[in-house]
Amino acid sequence: MKLLSYISILLLLSLQSLAQDIHFSQFYNAPLQTNPALTGIFGGDVRFVGNFRHQWASVPVPYTTFNGSFEHKLLPELLEKNNFAAGIMFNQDQAGDSKLSLTNIMATAAYAQRMDDNNFLSVGFQLGVGQRRINTNDLTFDSQYNGDIFDPNLPAQETISISSFVYPDMNVGINWRFQLPNFRTWVNAGASLAHINTPRQSFFENNDVRLARKLAFVTDISFPVSAKLDVQPAALYQRQGTYQEFVYGANIKYHMNQKKGSEIGLLVGAWNRWADALGFFVGMDYTTLSVGLSYDVNISPFTVATNGNGGPELSVIYTITKVKSMNAYKSCPIF
Repeated sequence: MKLLSYISILLLLSLQSLAQDIHFSQFYNAPLQTNPALTGIFGGDVRFVGNFRHQWASVPVPYTTFNGSFEHKLLPELLEKNNFAAGIMFNQDQAGDSKLSLTNIMATAAYAQRMDDNNFLSVGFQLGVGQRRINTNDLTFDSQYNGDIFDPNLPAQETISISSFVYPDMNVGINWRFQLPNFRTWVNAGASLAHINTPRQSFFENNDVRLARKLAFVTDISFPVSAKLDVQPAALYQRQGTYQEFVYGANIKYHMNQKKGSEIGLLVGAWNRWADALGFFVGMDYTTLSVGLSYDVNISPFTVATNGNGGPELSVIYTITKVKSMNAYKSCPIF
């Protein structure tokens, strides 16, 4: 329990900074990007997750973001009642004329303790490196204005000391999961703290510019309301420095086929990013494959540039369950 105490203390810390993180509207379909304690919280043995977002296409220089992850449950023969999983996560983001980019790769691991038949408590940790890069070739500066017109042959008179830098990164999280044997009722509620080491984030020789710690609270729920219909609400609140984000909404899932091994479900939903965007979601679950597509409509003051256009987002989740013999060990029943 000392580990949980240390994590709880870290989750209460925060520092201000100018640097911010990537984010997805489908946060419920990007679990490891949201909370490392969700590593291994799925039905099956192996999970692949991919998320792609193309934001503000109506702006001359749109933003593109990708997240990919792989995780594998380990040592099930030793942890019959509990669960340990590990994997890897990759993030890539690029924006603007400067092609300002982020590349991030993290090892991720989590341990889930079974409290009783329906409750699990997990702690997770991520450790890795990130790289930020900038390209000034397509940028223009005031010094290139000769008094009458812009002259690209004039020197920019701007000096960027570093065009690329690498930094270490660490994230931590906790999560409580409640689930029923019907495989349609569950609750996840957790908190995470990203960038606990506040790495340096300056393209100049300035160690005072740091990547702020990001504190996030996330919950997602599923419960049946009829034989073929589930309601799946979720919410995310995160704060990083002086910036904050609150996303909430719900999907409705219709079970077209519930036969074991041939499951088919259709999903539709609506989401709101507070004071920023409205989102709409459609998706499909087919046995071990889940695909989701959403689109944001911008409602912030930035609509002057976007004309209300936000961005499409695609998620793909594929799960593998290994076939075990009748006398084999029973793995932890986190579905």
